[in-house]
Amino acid sequence: MTLLQVRALRTHFLTRAGAVKAVDGVSFDLQRGEILGLVGESGSGKSVTGFSLIGLVDPPGRVVGGSIRFDGQELVDLAVTRMRELRGRRIAMVFQDPGATLNPVLTIGRQMVLAVQAHRRLSERAARALAAERLTRLGIPDAEARLDAYPHEFSGGMRQRVAIAMALLHKPDLIIADGPTTALDVSIQAQILVEMRALARESGTALIWISHDLAAVAAVADRIMVMYAGRIVESGPVRATLAAPRHPYTRGLLDSLPATAQPGARLRQIPGNTPALLSLPPGCPFAPRCGYADAACVTDVPVIEHDGRMARCHHPLEPRP
Repeated sequence: MTLLQVRALRTHFLTRAGAVKAVDGVSFDLQRGEILGLVGESGSGKSVTGFSLIGLVDPPGRVVGGSIRFDGQELVDLAVTRMRELRGRRIAMVFQDPGATLNPVLTIGRQMVLAVQAHRRLSERAARALAAERLTRLGIPDAEARLDAYPHEFSGGMRQRVAIAMALLHKPDLIIADGPTTALDVSIQAQILVEMRALARESGTALIWISHDLAAVAAVADRIMVMYAGRIVESGPVRATLAAPRHPYTRGLLDSLPATAQPGARLRQIPGNTPALLSLPPGCPFAPRCGYADAACVTDVPVIEHDGRMARCHHPLEPRP
């Protein structure tokens, strides 16, 4: 059953120099309980897409076009009071830096109780019990006692667990996770990925996992979308897409991973730089960096769809042997 429908979403930052097209015509559906990975280089529009869904784009940025329908309700231009009712209760967000979520001068317990009581009429005692239960689920030992601790008394991995626990307080229908494991060491990353996938499966919560880490997305997601210059250039089931990408940009991302290189070999990289979003080239924005580009690529970008997969490319790649 479809929970989220995004159609032709466009989010621009209106500057004196012109409109920066951070999100440029993004469309996708998200089913209940599905985990969707959103990947791409820094500046590709991943985070702005997530912020747009939850109404957190600050001026001079704003959604200038498209539709975001959450459980049948249109979110674009939704009244601020109505959006606040949805945030935290039905749609939650986990940020890359838990410092953006946690108040350093309030105890963990006080912050979680306030988050509970913002949407539910529960006593202080009941709210603390709920907070302790969520912390325990996220692997924090002696959760009841740790509620009285301050954020600086937790390690980075524990702070991120607290932030995730806060997102899960109301068992939301959708969680948007913006690179929550980026700053953590590999072992903690692996634990949180396993926990998030299990929690999504148990609760039926849909999850949008935003990251530049293809390995993390492969471990947690059911489906993947690859963004470049504000656009979705490829999407499909995560295993099939990463095993045999059809867009040259996705192939370039995979080839640049150290794990794919021969020991001692020079790492491959995508040539050139991402285009300035103020002056995107006509046609395919990846064409100036693509070894397959020809004259057709500078005029339009066809959408190739087959077997539940999509690629925006004149020259979709064939599977490698």
